Amino acid sequence: MGAGDVALRLAAPADPLASVRLPGLRDDLALLPAPAGQDGAPGWTVHDPVRNRYFRIGPEGFALIAHWHHANPRAIAAAVAEQSLFEPTVEDVIGFYQFLAANNLTVTADTAFLARQAAARHTGWFWWLIHNYLFFRIPLVRPDRFLSATVGLVAPLYSRAWMAVVLLTALLAGLLVARQWDAFLHTFQHFFSPEGLALYGVTLLGTKICHELGHAYTAKRFGCRVPTMGVAFLVMWPVLYTDTTDAWRLVSRRQRLAVGAAGMVTELTIAVFATLAWSFLPDGPLRSAAYFLATVSWVTTLAINLSPFMRFDGYYLLSDALDVPNLQERAFAMARWKLREWLFGLGMAPPEEMPAGRRRILLAYSYVTWVYRLVLFLGIALLVYHVAIKVLGILLFAIEIGWFVARPFLTEAKAWWSLRDRFHVNLRTGLTLAGLAVAVGLTLLPVTATVSVPVVWRASGFATVYAPFPARLEETLVARGQSVVEGEPLFRLTAPDLEGKLGQAELRIDWMQEQIARMTASREQLDRVRAMEEDLAAALAERQGILDSRDRLVVRAPLSGTVRDMEDALIPGRWIGPKLPLATVVAPGSGELVGYVGEGDFDRLSPGAGAQFHPDDPLAPRRAATVRAVDPVAVSVLDVPALASVNGGPVAVEGQAGPQPGQQPHGGSARSALAPVEAVYRITLDVEPVKVGPDAPGGAQDGPERVSRGIVRVAGEARSIAERFWRMAASVLIRETGF
Repeated sequence: MGAGDVALRLAAPADPLASVRLPGLRDDLALLPAPAGQDGAPGWTVHDPVRNRYFRIGPEGFALIAHWHHANPRAIAAAVAEQSLFEPTVEDVIGFYQFLAANNLTVTADTAFLARQAAARHTGWFWWLIHNYLFFRIPLVRPDRFLSATVGLVAPLYSRAWMAVVLLTALLAGLLVARQWDAFLHTFQHFFSPEGLALYGVTLLGTKICHELGHAYTAKRFGCRVPTMGVAFLVMWPVLYTDTTDAWRLVSRRQRLAVGAAGMVTELTIAVFATLAWSFLPDGPLRSAAYFLATVSWVTTLAINLSPFMRFDGYYLLSDALDVPNLQERAFAMARWKLREWLFGLGMAPPEEMPAGRRRILLAYSYVTWVYRLVLFLGIALLVYHVAIKVLGILLFAIEIGWFVARPFLTEAKAWWSLRDRFHVNLRTGLTLAGLAVAVGLTLLPVTATVSVPVVWRASGFATVYAPFPARLEETLVARGQSVVEGEPLFRLTAPDLEGKLGQAELRIDWMQEQIARMTASREQLDRVRAMEEDLAAALAERQGILDSRDRLVVRAPLSGTVRDMEDALIPGRWIGPKLPLATVVAPGSGELVGYVGEGDFDRLSPGAGAQFHPDDPLAPRRAATVRAVDPVAVSVLDVPALASVNGGPVAVEGQAGPQPGQQPHGGSARSALAPVEAVYRITLDVEPVKVGPDAPGGAQDGPERVSRGIVRVAGEARSIAERFWRMAASVLIRETGF
């Protein structure tokens, strides 16, 4: 070696990592055995007793911890490579240190680092409220000592003998309930009394406490600590919870599954004995409480707790069943990777290697969870909007949509932007960009020119005829489908008691007239003549009323048109009441369409616009129509009850249908007292006539035989989806804030 080489060596820069010393691990940490990984490799769990948190590490992480006393990254990597099969790099050691430091598992004197961590965790009250108003916990008790002292008392409940008792009880209860099935289905009515509601609340609370004790005792039975039990608020709804985080120390997956399922098993056991108790209890609130435990309680519990899409019992059961700790984080990372590959074909490696079958399970779980959460958060947003006061409801709705719905999309879009250097021209990228361009175009361009309006098709005039009072049918003068003119007789009725009253009135009048003639001839009885004349006037008025009533027994057409919907079995001699509709007379013409258009679309419509009517009946033909008028003022009540939501229609209303007192329905439709929930505007359309035949006299037209419901699609002003959404949002904001 020459002098030049020595000079070069002396001038070489020193190793920057030679003097670096990593902080040591905390002395209070515990390293516990963990279940083997999916590839059979052993695992370990690091327990932080201060925060009662657990961290799963693999064999390479265990090897790094075993040689952490070397402190220097290069020395740790060399020691692990020398004494194990792993060959970690210095970057691997530093990355593992960053994981330990981020979770405060190291002893550090770097106050600046600790300050940055504290500042990152500290948020103002506003952001704390945004993150926690949907779900937060309040610890109430520390039950670990109580559970340790009493766990022996519940030990028999985990025996095979107890399982046999429960199964036999379930069989017996099922047989007894099957013999009283009808009575079993009608037991719930007792809850609608004050005593029943109070008993319901006590029963529900007791059942949920037993549910949580099932988790707690099962965890304690396997040697786990239960630090807290309390109440959690899910969208401000209280639910009990038990902290069984210590179950992470369990190596047996079967034991972890038992802890997760213990609460639901407890409620199912209570339901079995409640079903048996129902068979022997007398009718009343107590029997209703047993019915509740036997049916509603455990069904709702399973529906909520078995869902793996939120972090309830079902999530942890699925995580343990698949042996995938941190299921959602790992599944979501896999789903985001796969989504990017589908859309852009980046060719990136998956976030972790796993069998293809397990990967498909995680992908399916992720995408179903995303859809579930989207629907759930939209529902919660609508709930807080309607429950809270106006301004607060709008604010919470915006926060809910922005933070829980829009933010994940923006985060993913930001991730795509950060990967833009990896994008290259390929078929997947081209299809994605084309689809995105189409979606943006459909959103921003005014392509929606048709407005759909719920309507009913009815005749322009129609009336239903009734008997004026109870009478007997003497003769039917018309047939179904016959054309009549206004005032033409339709039915002839008779009332024998009316004829009797008329005869008595005639006799009374004749007698009074004879008496008055005699009294007039006698001067002494002239004073009585005046009183007799008044009685005669009353009798004459009574006779005239009877004659008018007899004239009403001839039922006449209230308008010109066609007779339809005649009552069957209108045979002479049948007695008819005033509430029985005899027939309907429908005015000539093709009828009209009447409906209601929403606030966001009514200004897009104008008189004279063309339309197409689509009946709800799929066999009925479509009809062309023309807009006659659109009311400029929102209606306060619906005058077409068939379109109200309480009658199965599409217009949401408040109230109950029914004719207003003192109103006689004209045209066969009683005015409704139904108030629409949102502003709607009345629209009327004329149906285009259709000739019955080429030689039809006077241009006869085919009108509706009865009122039928459907949708009319009206040609309106074209608007984009974005503009429609903006107008709708602005109108809601203005209405709710009272501007």
